Amino acid sequence: MAKIKNIEFKNFRNFANYKKSFDNKVNILFGDNGSGKTNILEGISLMAKGRGIRNSNIYNLIKINEDNFLIKNSLEIENNNTNITILSEKKNNKYKKVIKINDDISKESQDFLNKSLSYLIFVPEMERLFQSSPSYRRNFLDRLIFSSNNNYNKIINKYKKFILERTKILKNKPYDNDWLNQVEIEICSIGLEIYKLRYSQLNSINSNIHTLKNDHKFQFNVELKIVDNFYDNVITLENYSSKLKESRFYDQKYGVTKIGPHRSDITAIINNNFDASLLSTGQQKTVVLMILLAQCNDLINYKNINPILLFDEIGSHLDSYNRQILLDMINKFDIQFFLTGTDKNLFSFVSTNANFYNIT
Repeated sequence: MAKIKNIEFKNFRNFANYKKSFDNKVNILFGDNGSGKTNILEGISLMAKGRGIRNSNIYNLIKINEDNFLIKNSLEIENNNTNITILSEKKNNKYKKVIKINDDISKESQDFLNKSLSYLIFVPEMERLFQSSPSYRRNFLDRLIFSSNNNYNKIINKYKKFILERTKILKNKPYDNDWLNQVEIEICSIGLEIYKLRYSQLNSINSNIHTLKNDHKFQFNVELKIVDNFYDNVITLENYSSKLKESRFYDQKYGVTKIGPHRSDITAIINNNFDASLLSTGQQKTVVLMILLAQCNDLINYKNINPILLFDEIGSHLDSYNRQILLDMINKFDIQFFLTGTDKNLFSFVSTNANFYNIT
């Protein structure tokens, strides 16, 4: 798997020209708000599929009053140096991201990079994960799946495309029944695959959290569950398709598709007693870190994947439980960490294992 040796920005976000080298283990970026700490993590995350940890429009990544951005990364992949160039390109009045691997843009090179990179991400909004919207929790779970299955985003995007197409068909009166039937079969087939992957992911996290109890003194017990009034483990393609047909009138009237994985929610049950939404911000952060620790353990020990951890503004709300989980990750796994915070002192508990960078 990959480790990032250095990164160089030109006209990216707040950076006109900026270069920084990194350590193979723990990299702590500290500085005032607005100094560019998150921008560095975003630049790193852009090497993967998608639009980075903020999911920003490519145009918004370009420094104000400039035409394009350029990012150069040097990676160590399987003991070999690999140069990654990321740039913005304007085509038909739209900006897109272009990635070159050793100046090569072939599909084979892209596939090699995607298989070599895996990220686990923490952003400040996750401190209220169980008080945010169901869509945010679904996206959180989907990112965990993506960390071991880099084709998962294609599955999700394909599903969304067919859901939108079904909505458009239902708006036409009369609609093309044969076309609608075919679209619904695609929705059911992909939807069942998404359900299966999500349930498998949650089972894996729950199992790893249980296993890790032997070595970690967690603040409480956590069990993740999917909340979905439609799906159960015995539903078939035929059942799914039949339910979609039954809901056509409702869906046509309200412009929605009322059943499917896009309607699921994720909850965490604490101590077999209450929902995680009742926890404080710091305690919700504990649950998220427990989940990320469990995912890390699963990737490394069961899937032979060494992720890169990008933890933005992780320094806040770090009580003794959260510090211990983070320290356990650092001590347990031989992987690369990028942690950001406003003050170097927030990370004094890892000072002997870390390299510090004052971002100004």
